[in-house]
Amino acid sequence: MILKLGGSLIEEGWDIIRVLRDYAEMKHRRIIIIPGGGPFAEVVRKCSDTLSDDAAHWMAVLAMDQYGLFLANCELPVVENLAEIDGAGQFCILLPYQILKAYDCLPHTWDVTSDTIAAFIAKELGEKAFIKLTDVDGLLDEKGQLIAVMHAKELVDRGTWGCVDAALPDFLIRHEMCCFIINGKFPNRVIDVIEGNETQGTKLA
Repeated sequence: MILKLGGSLIEEGWDIIRVLRDYAEMKHRRIIIIPGGGPFAEVVRKCSDTLSDDAAHWMAVLAMDQYGLFLANCELPVVENLAEIDGAGQFCILLPYQILKAYDCLPHTWDVTSDTIAAFIAKELGEKAFIKLTDVDGLLDEKGQLIAVMHAKELVDRGTWGCVDAALPDFLIRHEMCCFIINGKFPNRVIDVIEGNETQGTKLA
């Protein structure tokens, strides 16, 4: 299972990692963590007015690598290309820069952030779904109520994306994929999704 761990969870990141690593090892399930950009990407955003689109894009992808190294903390296996995954055991953190440089098929704009990059990597690995871990419970309607299931086209039509990047809904539509948006502060919800159980969150498909 592909899990994107957002930068909004940097304070809880290590605790989340430990729970999911222990689960993966106990249940013999493979979990691949794709890091968000977090505060490292925010530095790039602050400089983006003075950067070309290409420079900002690659610096932001490198920010994901930095967050990944922070999460790994020299204690967890880190992989930098898809071929390394099979030898990484049940649980690893994937640094996306080398993969994105090799394929380079995503637009170099801020519409594409770690959400769409995680979806792209999931697709390359033959997955039809991935889990986005963030600091909110999911997508909300106009009344502030949690939406359990939302079609990606509906999100495009609304013109707002909430906690997902602007490019993700179209990517999911084109590749017939789905994304589960889960509050990572509650790792048991993540495990519920992996196990195929109902839980609090949003399924975007």
